[in-house]
Amino acid sequence: MTPQPPFGLPQIGSPSFTPLLLRYVLAHPSLDGWPINPSLFSVLLLAMIVRQGGVVVDTNKRDVDVLFHVVHHMIRLIFDLRVYHLSLDEHFRLEDVANHLSHQTSQPNRTMLDRGYDNERQPGRQIDNEDEDEIEVLVVTGLENARSPVRVRLADIMMKKRIRVSQVQRSDEEVVEDELDRKFDPLIIWVREEGKEVPSWMIDHFMLGLNIDSDDIAPPPSDLDYPPSGEGILPKTYINQLASLLPYVHIHAPLKIHMSNLLSAVSSHPGLRTAMTGKSSRCFGEYVKAHRLLSGSFSVPYAFLENSSTQDGDGEESLKGKGLGGGIGGVDTWAEMAGEEPSLSKFVSETEGAVDDVYCTPANVEGVWKAFVGHRCRSREEREEVMYLIKGSAGDGDADETKKRKGGKRRGVDRILNEILRTV
Repeated sequence: MTPQPPFGLPQIGSPSFTPLLLRYVLAHPSLDGWPINPSLFSVLLLAMIVRQGGVVVDTNKRDVDVLFHVVHHMIRLIFDLRVYHLSLDEHFRLEDVANHLSHQTSQPNRTMLDRGYDNERQPGRQIDNEDEDEIEVLVVTGLENARSPVRVRLADIMMKKRIRVSQVQRSDEEVVEDELDRKFDPLIIWVREEGKEVPSWMIDHFMLGLNIDSDDIAPPPSDLDYPPSGEGILPKTYINQLASLLPYVHIHAPLKIHMSNLLSAVSSHPGLRTAMTGKSSRCFGEYVKAHRLLSGSFSVPYAFLENSSTQDGDGEESLKGKGLGGGIGGVDTWAEMAGEEPSLSKFVSETEGAVDDVYCTPANVEGVWKAFVGHRCRSREEREEVMYLIKGSAGDGDADETKKRKGGKRRGVDRILNEILRTV
């Protein structure tokens, strides 16, 4: 018998897990009937489980603000995480990057944030841990319009996962201002204007992407009420359990070769300009494993769920030193050193019976294929691009024609990615 989730929340590993989970979320009274986008929910859930890169969400220029509020509300209501907004443009100064982010880290209710969507503290709540002030999710808009030095500084912060924070110490005689480094590792979601070109090194920090049209999103109701802290639609322990299962999902050697061939085909396709790197290739398998977890139809021992649900903090931090997760000292390292792969069978009690190991299938590769690769690809139809520039220089151009051209390019990339998936 496994620990029971809240009523209606599907048990991890149940058949048709993701459809059941989406049904549970949509029916939750906190949403007040708000129809969230299933694709956006799925991509955010994958990112929450893996936590090895950000998410790019492309949309039309006029829908950027609406989509920001949609993402903001979804994360607050569903995942119960502290969300902050960083708005960039071509006038944003280099020195303001660290200033804004450090002030958000130490002062969540700073006036630069939209107070209508800000994270208000509970009255009388005591802050005993600096983690209480940390940004858990950062939603960025306008990054595609920011100057190159600003992008470089933000990319450096994302890579190092540290930020310099000013700290003022007061005594009877003097005031001393000091600087210290603090952990800065939120999930970063970039709401981007579709069609804007950005350097590949910037894209490499965002592992998942999707394109959302205005017809596919509904603005959140104006009268939505946030539940008390700790009462999100999906409990944090639930996401932690899914994240802690990742090392126990396996990929057969032939499927690994197939995945490598797919990435090679994308990088070498004459019709695509891609931003595939060694970092993205190493992360691909983690998202395939996460998709396998969300596909369900496997058994999880009671002892495993009990251990992971009683840990404090996020999934990665809570499992440090316990042989779970990757990295130095984690179960992935042990497995590599011992020539073995971790198995859930060691958690099985005598009354539960045998538990089969969980293996990925080609369907899991297909399930994350476009979300993982699509935002890294651009069409290489140079003749059409040149002709468009020549025709566009003769007049103001047609907005509808521009929209069709962007949509045609996107469909062209999708067609090539489908062809690669079908033929490799």
